[in-house]
Amino acid sequence: MPVELKYGDSGTLQIDVPAESILVDFSSPRGVPLDDPAAAVAAAVSDPLDFPRLQDATVPGDRIVLAVDRGIPQMPSVVAGVVHTLVEGGALPSDLEIVLAASAGESSEDPLAELPQSLSDAIRVSYHDSHDRESLAYLAASKEGNPIYFNRALGDADVVLPISTLRLDQALGYGGVYGGLYPTFADDATQKRFRAPSSSDWSAHRRRRCEEAEEAAWALGVQFTIQVAPGPGNSLLHVLAGDSRAVAKRGQELCVAAWFHEPPQRADLVIAAIEGGAEQQTWENFGRALFAASQAVNDNGSIAICTSLRCRPGVALQRLVGMRNHESLLHELRRDRSIDATPAALLAEALQQYQVFLLSDLDEEVVEDLGVGHVESNEQLERLSRQFDSCILLGNAQHAFLATPAE
Repeated sequence: MPVELKYGDSGTLQIDVPAESILVDFSSPRGVPLDDPAAAVAAAVSDPLDFPRLQDATVPGDRIVLAVDRGIPQMPSVVAGVVHTLVEGGALPSDLEIVLAASAGESSEDPLAELPQSLSDAIRVSYHDSHDRESLAYLAASKEGNPIYFNRALGDADVVLPISTLRLDQALGYGGVYGGLYPTFADDATQKRFRAPSSSDWSAHRRRRCEEAEEAAWALGVQFTIQVAPGPGNSLLHVLAGDSRAVAKRGQELCVAAWFHEPPQRADLVIAAIEGGAEQQTWENFGRALFAASQAVNDNGSIAICTSLRCRPGVALQRLVGMRNHESLLHELRRDRSIDATPAALLAEALQQYQVFLLSDLDEEVVEDLGVGHVESNEQLERLSRQFDSCILLGNAQHAFLATPAE
């Protein structure tokens, strides 16, 4: 049975899998992508959930900062929808600033690309640097006594508008609607605390981190948020704006409807693809895809992750090279604070139970040094799939979640 699974910006896997071996095909989410994301954003902020219209919640002269998280699909369109609404409501373009979570070297998108030059020339764009103490402002101490620092532009603003991506509560490392604000725009020490792999599961530790993010947002005076529900590739399914708690509640309903999958049973092979451009082809999303796939693969089964990943493994992932004692390394990784500590710990754990394969733009040696099988072509993946009696296809796996089937 020929099947198609998209990955990367334009890659397509076309493989012939025996029909009887495919348990279920989750290659696309449920829902239809938005035709005009900018118009959808404008409509959402003009009719927000449990909150006044954005135009009515600001006054001329307010210094307004858009805090834009990493990996926002259709980011220039989302920014354009917010800016047009604010300017039409009386805000001056010179009173607007956009602060991007990514450093200049990480972001390939111009947030002002869909604005006319008359607006874009007046709007300042900056990149958050968690290491630059001069660019940080101290707000308060958390209930646990941790200092709360924010990017100074956010601390000095009259209105802060967080923009981030909705995910399922079950998704690896999701910190709720405030997670794209804090620690994303905090200091390096705080980001390292949140990076610990122990913060990525639904333990009491992770719940405390979510509560700290909410506490920090309230200390900053943030009650209004803009959240986008991702679709396949670089598309959007929904845009929500308004009171943060109302957005979080409605956002989970929409994410469950689109991205929560319930396979009838575990499979011997899960093929998980990461679709989207360079902003989506990250080790962080590799970890999310691996986590989602691991929920429904049989013990001693295999997971194949299809990407256009080209960035080399970071410090934590490199610790897997030549590893001999998985348990000892996993113990160390769970205390690691490197930016790739969570995907590294997850991969170390997965390799104890499954075979993991990766299709990417990385050299074969780089992939296999991690203990991962290198896949270089559709044909190789097709041969792999024919070795298993059951298979689950999971598209856009960085957003999806597979519920563990009842035994």
